This record gives sequence, structure tokens and C-alpha cells, in this order.
Amino acid sequence: MNYRALSDDHKVITNPFGQRGTSYALPISKLRGVPFQVRVALKVRRITTCTQLLAVAADKDGRNILAKEAHLDPEILLQLVQRADMARVKGVGAVFGLMLEDLEVRDVGALAAQDAETLHGALEEYNHRERLARRSPTPEEVTDWIEQARSMPQLVTY
Repeated sequence: MNYRALSDDHKVITNPFGQRGTSYALPISKLRGVPFQVRVALKVRRITTCTQLLAVAADKDGRNILAKEAHLDPEILLQLVQRADMARVKGVGAVFGLMLEDLEVRDVGALAAQDAETLHGALEEYNHRERLARRSPTPEEVTDWIEQARSMPQLVTY
């Protein structure tokens, strides 16, 4: 990863993770459930996009350092990192992302490990029961998400 140092203890990524012609520089503020205080603490450290967050906090050590320096709850930071990771998958928006989270599919690595047919069935049943979305994702959408996840580098470590 290419970093540009802001100070001795803060770094910001200068380019995305080498994805073919695409950038997932989605603003952190667009992720679901980001508390205001967390956005401010990250912004002070010049971390405003999912790309920058993943560059700094995708691994456990980076998350621990950021959580300590920014006085953030490590669990909230982990959830935010997982949502930023899932934001790399095109087609997984806020509602489908919530459904996947509730089914314990929280990051790209977990999505890549899924069987498309089984995951589609679980999403369909879950949406029928909870009524979170107007429609369930199609089998083709679920298959595409899994294929995307399998072709991406797995960034989040525990």
C-alpha cells in the first residue's frame, strides 16, 4: 500500500488497493450507522473515505492503534471497517448489507466463502420474515457479489 505520512503517527492512503479501474472511495459518512463522534474523530486524522479507513484499520493492529489514538470503541471501529470492506462489492447497498450482516456475512472474506444458492435462500427467507427490503436480491445478484468477493484481496484481518 502506498501511504503519504501526515505526521509520525497518522497515515493516509494515496491510491486504492489496485482494483481494476475502480475506486471505492465512498465517504465514511455514507456508511450505515456511523456515529457523529466517530466521523469527527476520523476526519481529524484525515480519514474520510472507506479506502483510507481500510488502509489504516483493516488489520487488527492498525484498528487497535487507531481506536486507542482516536478514543474510539474498538467494536464500533471494527463494524465500520467491515461495512467499508463490504462497500467494495458493487450492488450491496445499505439494506442488503444489513441483511448480510444479520446473517453473519460481515466482510468480503466471509462473502467469498459463501455458496450462492444457500446464501440466496437465507436472504430470501430473512427478507420474507423481517421485511427489510421491497424485494430480496436475485440469485444472479448474490452470485455476482460472491464472484466479486472472490476476486478481491481480503483486507480485513482479526
